[in-house]
Amino acid sequence: MRIAAYLRLSNEDIDLKDSDKNESESISNQRGLVRGFIGSHPELAEAEIIEFCDDGWSGKNFDRPGVTEMLEQVKQGKINCIVVKDLSRFGRDYLIVGNYISRVFPFLGVRFISVNDGFDSSRPQDIDSLDTSFKTLIYDLYSRELSRKVKSAKRQRAEKGFYLSPFAPYGYVKDPDNKNRLLIDTEAAQTIERIFREAADGTLPVNIAAALNREGIPTPMLYKRAEGCSRTEWPSVHETNFWTTGSITKILRDERYIGKCVYGKRERDTIGNWHTVKKSKTDWVIVGETHEGIVSQELFDTAQARMKEYKEFEQTGSLRNPLRRKVVCGVCGHVMRLSNTKNAKYHCSTASLETGYGCSHDGVLQADVNDAVIILIRTYAQYAVSLEHLAAVQSERHLADKKKIQRELAVLQSRKNQLDAHLQELYEKLIECELSKEPYLTQKQSTNAQMDEISSRITTFEKAMQAPDAKDSSFILMYRKYADLDALTSEIVTELVNRIELFPDGRISITLNCRDELEAMLHEIDNLPFVS
Repeated sequence: MRIAAYLRLSNEDIDLKDSDKNESESISNQRGLVRGFIGSHPELAEAEIIEFCDDGWSGKNFDRPGVTEMLEQVKQGKINCIVVKDLSRFGRDYLIVGNYISRVFPFLGVRFISVNDGFDSSRPQDIDSLDTSFKTLIYDLYSRELSRKVKSAKRQRAEKGFYLSPFAPYGYVKDPDNKNRLLIDTEAAQTIERIFREAADGTLPVNIAAALNREGIPTPMLYKRAEGCSRTEWPSVHETNFWTTGSITKILRDERYIGKCVYGKRERDTIGNWHTVKKSKTDWVIVGETHEGIVSQELFDTAQARMKEYKEFEQTGSLRNPLRRKVVCGVCGHVMRLSNTKNAKYHCSTASLETGYGCSHDGVLQADVNDAVIILIRTYAQYAVSLEHLAAVQSERHLADKKKIQRELAVLQSRKNQLDAHLQELYEKLIECELSKEPYLTQKQSTNAQMDEISSRITTFEKAMQAPDAKDSSFILMYRKYADLDALTSEIVTELVNRIELFPDGRISITLNCRDELEAMLHEIDNLPFVS
């Protein structure tokens, strides 16, 4: 037997440092409790223990690396039993946890044990008991309430001027004696001052970025890394990046550089997930005079006056540019901008930034890009229609083959039963002295040889029976409705288009969603005339 010991500690638990919850939920405490339980039960004590741990992950998120790896091994039949401290450690989503413990694990023959809840799926009465259902529901509600309380507590601290982001903005460092307070980073602050001063003098952000790139001034990401910042996730296309118009504009709009604390620009859209969405500026928490500013209010205001008026983005331009943020430069990898002209063109937004990539200043007509995307979608839609018919034929043939195999298995099993009976009969004749030893051994050897051959054929047929049926064709349904597509919309693009790369030599590389699945199916079905 192989037992999975699953441990989890969430950031919400860590945040509650004033309560005794933090210690009771610690990873070391969970490990000791789970291993102690396993060791105290004779039927589990000799089993191999494999530990899976998610430290700092919410129970509402089932994309955790530890639980994902554990469930993958469960599906592969490598784990026979799962032991957790309590049901909330496995997860706090009522529906998902309930589905696993009442359906998935029993179907896969995996025993699930929650120590503190006294739950053991080897006892049928535990699986669908009201007590278990209420506990999973309560853990779900508790997680939501905990998330709400943590958000509320953080907002209250932000309103008092506490800096709560995990990393200091470029130009600042955290006070070593108070992590919720910012101190000026003298070296980086010089670059910040320069950016504001040049903007106030009328220099455009694109020209400021080009000058910084030309002089080799490290970007915020490169500077922070060189200073030993532990941040691993950066919004950068490459491992090394360069100053862009957007990065300069972002700095010029940032009120933290005049000594204000700004909190709540982004928020997680789902409890437990890392994905965040922008919040309206009216929902931000902005508190003045929380730390020393790098630039004066006067310089800040002058720089703002030189720029376009700040407007929050609204998804109103989708009709004009349905491929927004899908079209990237094939040289530098950055998103291309669409000109606001009659014959609109996509231009590389970094071509004028002196990045060294050698991006082209020439544009590509939006109409040409749209036509190329529509033609490719139509082509795959036509494939989808053909494949749907061929897949149905293949499914019927597969079903007929399985019925034939079932008949063959029935015949073989009947023959095997006859040989088993014959062996029993031979043994009884030997015991009753109706057959001598030498003829008995000869006939037994011959019968066993037939049994081995039949068993081998049965094994082969059983494997054939276990072959998967026709693959999920949901991607066929996704494409077939667009066989007559004549115009792109943002909804179609979101559903089908992954990425479009434009190259200076005129090449257009289009990556569609589910394209790999369609191409794989094209190559799997025999004798298709349009397969090269």
